[in-house]
Amino acid sequence: MKKILITSMVCATALFAASDPSKTYSYEITPFVSGILTDSKAGLEDNNYINGGISIGKNFEETFIDQVEIAYMRSASVGYENSNGNTNIDRIFLNAVKKFELTDRLAAYGLAGIGYQNVSQELDKHKDSAVFNYGIGLRYDIPYYGIAIKGDVRHLIATKENQNDMMYTLGLGMPLGKKYTNDIIAAKAPIIEEEVKAPIIEEPTEVLPAIQDDDKDGVSNKFDKCPNTSPGVKVNKDGCVETVNLNINFDNNSAEIKNIYDEKLHQFANMLKANQTMTAVIEAHTDSKGSDAYNQNLSDRRAISVVNALKAYGVKSSKLKAIGYGETQPIATNETEEGKALNRRVTALVNQ
Repeated sequence: MKKILITSMVCATALFAASDPSKTYSYEITPFVSGILTDSKAGLEDNNYINGGISIGKNFEETFIDQVEIAYMRSASVGYENSNGNTNIDRIFLNAVKKFELTDRLAAYGLAGIGYQNVSQELDKHKDSAVFNYGIGLRYDIPYYGIAIKGDVRHLIATKENQNDMMYTLGLGMPLGKKYTNDIIAAKAPIIEEEVKAPIIEEPTEVLPAIQDDDKDGVSNKFDKCPNTSPGVKVNKDGCVETVNLNINFDNNSAEIKNIYDEKLHQFANMLKANQTMTAVIEAHTDSKGSDAYNQNLSDRRAISVVNALKAYGVKSSKLKAIGYGETQPIATNETEEGKALNRRVTALVNQ
């Protein structure tokens, strides 16, 4: 049994080592090993025995529960006290998980759920039974490797015979399946057709009708390619909103927005709220330090950080799109610290 668990963990680690941390993924698979400190009245020869298993979790966003997991675990050949017999114990759980971010990499979590244990050789107080479990733990997302170290302590309560066990686990969380959220929407850029030149009109010999300009942007309806521009917004010769760039730079290996950008973000959010048809594409970038996969994930988190900051100022999710480009679009050399600092940036492109 131990060999099977160790082999499964090694294979899974090799398969997913290049992946991004699970924060930006839909699913997480976690092989784990654990010890179970069992109730002394359960009749087992060893009150502290080895357990192993695997869990698959589905990640959620913008809900109270951050993850729902299905976990399977097994203990093989557990001996009975005062008997030559032994038993295998299989358990399966459905748990809800709530995370609490402590730092950019470290998070605490709580879990609770229900399950069932199957005892192959029932004896004394050890029976097939429904089982409740709850617990707390910590997880650390390892930079550059795309995996998370997870450890927790759980209380297992079997309904039959009122059996109580304490379980302590150590596992490796690895991501599966890219996660898309409501923050990522289709961009709406204006369609610019070939410019139409107005004919030269000689001085009229009679009074001409007033020029029609329904959206009051200074461009007549005849030549206005964006006829629903919000009042007071600066437009180009086609009557469309000019693209506006908002530059935000980050510290190395960080997705936290510095306080110096608060006022700029607030003003930017007010502009989006004041103009109903405006949308913003939030594009994030990194320098070249680290792996391609890690930098892609870091740029995704930077873009989502800016989107969340704008939403906190009241901007609707439907007006925002978050895109990470990793290290693929530098604007300066990555050979100097100054150049790297310029490449660690987020740009906001506004269209109407």
